[in-house]
Amino acid sequence: MWKKLYISTLVLAGTLLFNGCTETTVQLAKPNIQSNNHNNAVILIGVDGDKKRAVRHVVIGTKESKEDYKIYFHDKKISEGFIAFNIPAPSSKITLKEYSLSGHYGCSRGKAGYGSGSKIINKVLTGKTYYLGTINTDMNTVYDEMSPKLIKEAKQKYNYKAHGTDLPQSNAFRSHISI
Repeated sequence: MWKKLYISTLVLAGTLLFNGCTETTVQLAKPNIQSNNHNNAVILIGVDGDKKRAVRHVVIGTKESKEDYKIYFHDKKISEGFIAFNIPAPSSKITLKEYSLSGHYGCSRGKAGYGSGSKIINKVLTGKTYYLGTINTDMNTVYDEMSPKLIKEAKQKYNYKAHGTDLPQSNAFRSHISI
């Protein structure tokens, strides 16, 4: 009996040790903190829509992590503004692999069960802020541009400096944006 208990304890300890070293979630970043953590970069995902639906979860992939990073919103789902999180830096090939919405239609899913993004951030560096795309909850889609409202919030709350590909492609929007 003691031998069986000893083996079970070793297996449990090994499992906890192995799983404890595998990080499959990332921490949300706090606004107005310069670098949030010296070993991380801050990634921003915009959320835009009419607030009838909200983001339930997102899954982020990187080249370096064997398992994807997952963020679940159990209590307060995000319906506007930004999902901001710290990601280990340096990291490369950062993508929004999956997201799901909840709202007046229950669980809203895109193609292949869930929505995904198209933008790839080639590399993130420690202490910098990057933008990964905007989830539009009305259309259940992701686009690679920030609205002027989100650009203002990103600059004020997360000290973000917009890049050319983050701006709306329409010239009508560009005239109203100061970078």
